[in-house]
Amino acid sequence: MFYRPERTLTTDTAAVDLMSELGFALLVSTENGELHFSHIPVLVDVKHGAVTHIRGHVARANEHWKSLERQPKAVFVFNGPNAYVSAQWYTKECPAAPSWSYAVVHAHGDVRLLDRAGLDQVVDDLVRVNESRFPTQWSIADYSPQRRAALMPHIVGFSMAVTRLEPKFNIKRHYSDADKRGAIAGLIETGKDDARQIAGLMAETLSVQGDRPANDILDNYSKG
Repeated sequence: MFYRPERTLTTDTAAVDLMSELGFALLVSTENGELHFSHIPVLVDVKHGAVTHIRGHVARANEHWKSLERQPKAVFVFNGPNAYVSAQWYTKECPAAPSWSYAVVHAHGDVRLLDRAGLDQVVDDLVRVNESRFPTQWSIADYSPQRRAALMPHIVGFSMAVTRLEPKFNIKRHYSDADKRGAIAGLIETGKDDARQIAGLMAETLSVQGDRPANDILDNYSKG
C-alpha cells in the first residue's frame, strides 16, 4: 500500500508528464519472498492521455528478467525532483515545521518479455525519444549493423501493461499562497536543480488571485 494523503494527489497529466520527462525508473518485483531491483531507462507509452505500457530492456546477465518471466507482477518507481523545505521561508503565522517536498509516481502492472522484433523496436524508440531532446540527433540508422548484431543478444526486452498509477506530489498544495511564495523563493535561492523544479511545481498550485489562505494546515498535520 502506498500512503497518499489527499493533499498530495495530482492530475493524471502531471503524472504522465513526470514519467515521460524522467525516462528512467526503478523496476521492483518479488518472487518467493525475495525482492528484485533494476534501475533502467524506459519508454512510457500513452494513449488518450493514459499510460498503457512501460517498455525497456535489461542486461541478459541481470537475472531479474528470469524472475519476471516466472512472476510478472511488478512496480516501476519514477522518482522525480525532491528538496528540503525550510520553515524559515514561511510567514510568521504558519505553524508548519521543516519538511521535504518531492514528486513520485508508482506504476503497477504485469510484465511480458519481448521477442527480437519487439526488442529492436524498444532500442530504436529509446534512441529516438532521448535524441529528440537535443538540438542535433545521433542517427541509429547509421550505426554499424555488425556491431548492433553483436550487442543485441546481450539484452532482454520487456513491456509492462500498466494496471494502476499512484502519483504523489508532496508540494505543499494546502499551504497559503503567501507561504508557497516564500518557499518558492527559498527553493530557487538554493541554486539546486531539484529545488528549482519543486519550486516550479509549487508555483503551479498558486491561486489566480494570489491571496488564498492555508487549507487547515494544523488539521492536515494531525492526520499525518
